[in-house]
Amino acid sequence: MLAACGMFFNFPSLVIGVPFLWNCVQVHTSSGAYFRWSYLVTGVICVMLALSGLALAAQAVWGKRFRVVASIASLFLGLACAIQLPEVGAQLDMSGANLKVLGHADHSLSDWDEAHGQFPRNAEELRSALAVRPLQEPAIYFRQGMPIPFTVRFVPNSTGPSMEALPLYPGTIVYAVSSDYKEYWLTMTTLQNPAKGPVAWEHVGGDFRREPIWVMNRKHHNPGDGYQPFIE
Repeated sequence: MLAACGMFFNFPSLVIGVPFLWNCVQVHTSSGAYFRWSYLVTGVICVMLALSGLALAAQAVWGKRFRVVASIASLFLGLACAIQLPEVGAQLDMSGANLKVLGHADHSLSDWDEAHGQFPRNAEELRSALAVRPLQEPAIYFRQGMPIPFTVRFVPNSTGPSMEALPLYPGTIVYAVSSDYKEYWLTMTTLQNPAKGPVAWEHVGGDFRREPIWVMNRKHHNPGDGYQPFIE
């Protein structure tokens, strides 16, 4: 019974690991954009853990020695993987990286507002405000081994976030600013599939089916206004 449970709980590691290995193949054979992540290493580790657990279960079923020890070891290995591996994945890391980039852009624009009394009024000022953070930060998206740099899009006279035309590349920050330059909305493009997928808007939690699009909204800071925190 213990051996059967161990075998059952070790299958998820295999189910998780094989797609990671397939993603690694896609990254190296496709011309599409991808999020840089350790697909190969993670996939190999998941598969090796699964095979180890299944081997222990097999030893418990058909072996003549250490049946109880092998059963317990297989069960504990499978349970540990079942608990930890669902929290491992490129999708989660990609969403966190995107949110960090958006947070840095938000912070830089707030600094610009403090220095100039308003937010950037044109594309040149926008690039200047974001020149260091995040435009000079290491790229997180690549194509055929080459980094895709962060870019910005300026949308003036806005009353809310601009999501009418989806940019062609992931890592594009769309800055929609009001006509008086006292409020802005930031959105950012990502990939639906971290290894190879169409460009999409970054969604809350990275869930493209149910969650709304991530929008960073900030208003001009007037003296006496409360502190609006940043996401870093």
